[in-house]
Amino acid sequence: MLEIVLGLAGLWILFSGKVPGWIVGKKGYEVVGMKARLIGLILALPFPFSFVSGIVLISLLGNDGTQYALILEVAVFLVDLIVVSLLLRRFRTTTTAVTG
Repeated sequence: MLEIVLGLAGLWILFSGKVPGWIVGKKGYEVVGMKARLIGLILALPFPFSFVSGIVLISLLGNDGTQYALILEVAVFLVDLIVVSLLLRRFRTTTTAVTG
């Protein structure tokens, strides 16, 4: 379920080219452009990867494949969150306030 939420957020970021401020973590920071799209792509990848790897593991290992698929799904989810957190910290820039 959480992978679906990550996937939808990733697709939103991928197409909009901007990471919402509440995801960046601190007020006054933003990630835009190709860096934001890279983060969106990384966020969107765990769902299709887990889906395909689950099908492959279950077809190869039978009922035991379900357990391995669950372990792999949790591991991919956690690694994805860590990688995105690190990239957000690295790519974020301060927002420039536009005064009229």
